[in-house]
Amino acid sequence: MRVRLLSKRYAKALFDLAEEMKILDKVDADLRLVREVFSENRNLRLIIANPVIDIYKKNKILTELFSGNIQDLSMKYIQLITIKGREQFIPYICEAFDDKFKEYKNILPVHVTTADKADKKIMDDISSKLKEATKMNIELTEKVNEEIIGGFVIDFQDYQYDASIINQLNKLKKGFSENLYEIQF
Repeated sequence: MRVRLLSKRYAKALFDLAEEMKILDKVDADLRLVREVFSENRNLRLIIANPVIDIYKKNKILTELFSGNIQDLSMKYIQLITIKGREQFIPYICEAFDDKFKEYKNILPVHVTTADKADKKIMDDISSKLKEATKMNIELTEKVNEEIIGGFVIDFQDYQYDASIINQLNKLKKGFSENLYEIQF
């Protein structure tokens, strides 16, 4: 089974249960914490992904690590996933849950890449224009990449708007390399 499909199914099950119990915001915060711990701790990822280590030892490690820091529902869910042998997918399930939560709350994550740190006014303008166009709440994250020379690149969902100078230079370069002019004497 593909990782994305599996992650979405597991995340939907937890999402529906958390919504029914009216603790959706708390479970979302819990899974953000779990995802952050997994992303920052390489050794934890290696231990959890290791098929030689017993499931019960993995479950004990996760319980000791997260018990008392997250809701009981979230803890039991992580334990269940571990018992089912899907523990290596925990970070992906957390990500799929976050996507589902943002969709539920009508939040659109947008990534803006600029050559230099953009001022707040520009980011607010981008946010307001996107909010107007999509009718969604915008969650902007900015990334600085000096390689784009200037301008910006906006990524959201499956869309990308590239208004960077490097993109314009590449288009010019491609146009000049085609040499549409032929000498006819």
